[in-house]
Amino acid sequence: MPGKCDQGGLRVRFGATLLLAAVALGGSAAAAPALEDVARGVTIDSSRVSVSGISSGGFMAHQFHVAHSEHIMGAGIVAGGPYYCAHGKILDAVTRCSQFVMLDCLALKLDPKLCGRTDLAPKNRKEVERAARASFDEARKQETAGKISPLAKLQDAKIYLFSGAYDEIVPHGVMDALFHFYADPDKAAVRQGNIDYNGTFPARHTMVRDSFAKPAGSVVGNCALPPAPPPPSDSNAYIDDCQAVATMHEARNHCRCPPAATPGAGSGATCPPADKLAVCKDLKDVDLAGAIIERIYGPQTLQGGRQPVDESELQAFDQRQVFSLFSNIPYNALQNASMAREGYVFIPASCKQEGRQCALHVAFHGCRQGGITDYRSGHTGNLFAKYAGYNEWAKANGIVVLYPQIQARSASVPLNPRGCWDWWGQNYTHTGYHTRDGKQIKAVAQMINILAGGQELLRIPPE
Repeated sequence: MPGKCDQGGLRVRFGATLLLAAVALGGSAAAAPALEDVARGVTIDSSRVSVSGISSGGFMAHQFHVAHSEHIMGAGIVAGGPYYCAHGKILDAVTRCSQFVMLDCLALKLDPKLCGRTDLAPKNRKEVERAARASFDEARKQETAGKISPLAKLQDAKIYLFSGAYDEIVPHGVMDALFHFYADPDKAAVRQGNIDYNGTFPARHTMVRDSFAKPAGSVVGNCALPPAPPPPSDSNAYIDDCQAVATMHEARNHCRCPPAATPGAGSGATCPPADKLAVCKDLKDVDLAGAIIERIYGPQTLQGGRQPVDESELQAFDQRQVFSLFSNIPYNALQNASMAREGYVFIPASCKQEGRQCALHVAFHGCRQGGITDYRSGHTGNLFAKYAGYNEWAKANGIVVLYPQIQARSASVPLNPRGCWDWWGQNYTHTGYHTRDGKQIKAVAQMINILAGGQELLRIPPE
């Protein structure tokens, strides 16, 4: 999501000092290898490529899916929104598609009624359908112009949507509009049974995970639910272990079958109660990365379960070279697209065995989650790429996971202080950001093509 600048001259100067230091250190570090070198010996099954993302990465995952649906079999969207939600305007991004302006207004302790006027997200069914219609109309326009894949290619996709019950940043109405974009017969018309929408899980704006292979320390938080306040944004990785919360809500909603000897649990007892079926089903998705992978690839393809991974199995690669491979774009253009110096890729050892074909999943991080974020535990690398929960499934089931990265930029234009993916265009990567012409979409498409053995699987328009 687009964010605000830090308040106070001291904070700004201190932040700028840290940024300059990071740039200086980064410039002196040895460059990571090229992606094709990291992926040498890997064979990708081109029919099993999928995407997912959270927050700005959720918007981007959907945007990328629409742009390249011809070769993307499925998408998982966590706290994102519909195509062209911001209409190319940053003001719409922070009022109609998210609640940043309202939250900042309330943080300044201004009149709540005044602040509430900035919340322009869909509030009822009519407004949700209007937003979905506007979104799909823009997609149809870009399809006609040949800027995205044929929209009919979305029909067979496997879709998983997640909106935390206590998400304070992306309103449910925005996610509802995304659901209608995919599900309505006069829009994408995704086939019945191919789309799943979890809208009741008791979580805030976060990547929900369980305690499986949870790292030591505090880099992964715990679900902070009302009335407990969320962690401060400057120390929040937006990755939370919600297993204890899910277990508590399962008990509260009687999601587990009572023992036969329980008084009153006669032969007519149901488990769970009929009015709790949807809630109980949603509570099972506490391993959100696993829920996404399972919905897209099917439970029958995930027989290996999960396996703990070592951090060393996640490899960095030089994202700068990705730009130079498909055109002569200089590095300043990559900076203008806010792409980080390095991206990450998880490649199971089994995927380098001769003759083995592996699926490919692209996971888009959210704001504040890109670049080097693991300084809190004294390591280098990216918290989302390490601990979001995808790698454990990937290792056991032959799935390569690509983690493209955006870098926060607070001292140069275009400003991107929270390190968000571009889903609004204005004062960022500008027109075409939501089509195959978008700089970030082109970069990720080229990464996929490299992992697919250098073939032009995804179409990349020339400059």
